[in-house]
Amino acid sequence: MPKISVLQSYMIIILSVGLLNHVIIIPLLLGASGRDAWLVVLLVLIASPIWIGILSYILKNMNGMHVRDWLKQHFGVFISANLIVLYSVLVWLTGLISFKDTLTWTIATYMPQSPLLVLAGTTLVGCFFAASQGLRTIAILSGILLPFVVILGDLVMTANFQFKEYTMLFPLLENGTSPLWKGIPYAAGGLLELSLMILFQHKLTNKPGFRSLMFVCIILSGLTIGPLMGSIAMYGPDEAAHQRYPAFEQWRMVRLGEYVEHVDFFSIYQWLSGTYIRVSLSLFLLGEIWKLQKYKWLPMFLGALFMLVAVLLPTSDMVFQDLLSQYYFPSFCVFTVGVILVFVVRIMISKRSKRRN
Repeated sequence: MPKISVLQSYMIIILSVGLLNHVIIIPLLLGASGRDAWLVVLLVLIASPIWIGILSYILKNMNGMHVRDWLKQHFGVFISANLIVLYSVLVWLTGLISFKDTLTWTIATYMPQSPLLVLAGTTLVGCFFAASQGLRTIAILSGILLPFVVILGDLVMTANFQFKEYTMLFPLLENGTSPLWKGIPYAAGGLLELSLMILFQHKLTNKPGFRSLMFVCIILSGLTIGPLMGSIAMYGPDEAAHQRYPAFEQWRMVRLGEYVEHVDFFSIYQWLSGTYIRVSLSLFLLGEIWKLQKYKWLPMFLGALFMLVAVLLPTSDMVFQDLLSQYYFPSFCVFTVGVILVFVVRIMISKRSKRRN
């Protein structure tokens, strides 16, 4: 069974969850919290050591056991089967949401005349191929794509310093503390996705430690707070909140010297790299958690097929945004926190019973 290192798993996480934090969460945060959005991310990061400590404790006690076997051992056949179904829906949704958002952005910006079926179909074929080759292939692709994504991110940040006015980040809390509470599900949603490591921790050569997980958590928070503060500093909180893709709008402002501008095509590489890894990981996890040895491809294929059908449905972007803000992120946070706490309690009970015996 080919395994990957913890470092490789972190590269996958940074590209996958980084897309969510960098692209999907920012407009929701700006809409909910306005100028205070960056403070929400900071407060969630300050509280994250508690969450990271719990996650580290669970990963350590799973001892490299497959998640389905571990759930069956600790919760029985019925509850474990229900949890596997719920995790399958969750994993599928993580891929679908990013896939849908990427297609909407693609058609709205640089390929307006391209048929949706062609764009969706070709992308899913590539993602299905990567997923069917296994986690090691996804990890190698992440290692190739990530360095250039980081370099381009530094480029857009540095090139736009001349247009930023950081005094627009203040004053804070001018509308009280209610904007902070409204933004917490979105800021926390990205960091809570680290819990998906539970689904593939048996594929790692070593157990992720608290320090390394915390470091990744800081990086993911930076991927949110950086473009978030940049958008407010460049456009002001009101204009930034009205933008559909604030991170992409910053690319449109990049100017290198007197003669080089309109380099926003670099954002295509960044965005598609994250989407490719995220959707591929989603499909891979669908095949992995069901543990069908001979027909491992079947959950991947069905997941890709249902994604294709879902993105072809006539759903407006406004409805899509409302579904994310009102239902998906609040539900995801409640589900993840609830399940993780149940896991911790079950591990503690199991340890106590072993000591008695």
